[in-house]
Amino acid sequence: MSALTILSVLLAVGIGIRVMLKNDYQVVANLRGGTEAFYYSAAGIEWSKNEVASTAAFPPVPANQMKSFAAGAFAVSFLHPVLVGPLTARVAALSVGTIGPSSHVLEALLTKTYDLADGALELRGDAARVNISGSGLFISGTDHDPANGNPLTAAKSRNAISVSDSTMYDLVMGALGNPPPVGILDSANDVQAVALSDYLSGTPITQLVNDLCATPNALVHSVPSGGTLAFENQVWGSQATPQLHCIEGQLTGGDGASFTGNNSGFGILVVKNADLILNGGFHWDGLVIVSGQEVGLKVFGSSSKEVMGATLINETGAPGSSTAIFDIQGNLRLLFSRQALRRASVLIPSVALSHAYAALPSYVLQDYWRTVTP
Repeated sequence: MSALTILSVLLAVGIGIRVMLKNDYQVVANLRGGTEAFYYSAAGIEWSKNEVASTAAFPPVPANQMKSFAAGAFAVSFLHPVLVGPLTARVAALSVGTIGPSSHVLEALLTKTYDLADGALELRGDAARVNISGSGLFISGTDHDPANGNPLTAAKSRNAISVSDSTMYDLVMGALGNPPPVGILDSANDVQAVALSDYLSGTPITQLVNDLCATPNALVHSVPSGGTLAFENQVWGSQATPQLHCIEGQLTGGDGASFTGNNSGFGILVVKNADLILNGGFHWDGLVIVSGQEVGLKVFGSSSKEVMGATLINETGAPGSSTAIFDIQGNLRLLFSRQALRRASVLIPSVALSHAYAALPSYVLQDYWRTVTP
């Protein structure tokens, strides 16, 4: 009887231990499966960011897709696209990660934002010369607050100068000096001050210029053939009411638009087939585009000249060796500012933006991330 009793107790203990081990194994397996499903779901969120970034349509609505792997899979759905502004849109990404019987669902709100430029100064086309002979030049790709002119160090920085090819790069570096003197160029530590760029090539800029100058709300100024159209002490627009001005020269070349006195403007300034010549005080909040045959930005004098936003210069012709696309012989500050560019973007018609989206730089931010299922 004693032996049977002992055997019965040992049998009961053994069965109890077996049940406990089986339960522990099942708990660990479920936990491991849930954790792996979570990571598959998180991978789906990261994948969705790349899809939103590479989608040309605006607002971005990539196709729902499922990706399978050796052990598990994730399925991503894109929901509720919302157009926030001309350059910003939001879309929710729902990712379901599965492995075996385990699944996990995550949701993230993604915001895609376009920039109207990838640098404070963009030089495009077939230039023959760049001249920088003054000491009052400062170009910054750091994002600036147009209200006070201070840099926003936490925001994504762009290049100080972006160029379209190695020929333009050599012209710029030859004019600046290699390395450039300290205090002329500014950008974040992880961003090149002068860099090659595939964004906003000559053709999209030309298309944008033509669309802008054909806009009904554009204020058009015509330059007489072979002459210079002079502006003095002009105030064009305000932060609350930006304006679109288009100064049109002739295809024959040699035209110019000269600003003397003290001038200020808010919005978009387009100079087409003519030089932009700054002799007096000048301040512009927004986008400045100089595009056409034998064109350039020419700066003279010690008075303050500043563009808060971005400046694009696009040479579409075949200029002679004496024609400079960027000719600086005075003071000039070019400061990149997203806020100033966003204010200016309201002046661009939707059809023009639809042509330009594919050529514009963009970035995707994750606004929030949450677990939908425990």
